[in-house]
Amino acid sequence: MIRAIARPAVRITQRRCASTSATPAVPLQNLEMRWATLSAQEQASVAKHLEQIQAGEWTKMTAEQKKAAYWVAFGPHGARTPLTGPGHALKVAAGTTAVVSAAGALFLWIRSKGGEKPTTMTKEWQEASNEYARANKINPISGVASEGYKGTGFVSSSKN
Repeated sequence: MIRAIARPAVRITQRRCASTSATPAVPLQNLEMRWATLSAQEQASVAKHLEQIQAGEWTKMTAEQKKAAYWVAFGPHGARTPLTGPGHALKVAAGTTAVVSAAGALFLWIRSKGGEKPTTMTKEWQEASNEYARANKINPISGVASEGYKGTGFVSSSKN
């Protein structure tokens, strides 16, 4: 009974070992175009086959084998895959424009729903603040209370 169960497992193991032989099932021609479509097992078998070829004399390697070895070692795949693709700058610009536009619209909506300006923003209040600063000699060196001061002081709004 145990032998009957063990035999299929041995056959599966033999098939797996046979599929990872020295000769890859995938041809090396134009490997860089087909690399993304290969399964992980096929990629591993190609890489292992190329390692075995590189262990020998490099002068006996064909041009296709050299190209494939370079692609596997240094190609833009795996961890070296570029983070951005074509049209990425346009997507970033459109996203940034959308976010800034939404923020501007939100700002204008909040401003439209706001009440009247605070009383400290009226011109009369700001002029009274200037008089208070002169009377109490606030910042007598370069401020409103200094001799010959020509600035506007605390007045920042021209409207009432």
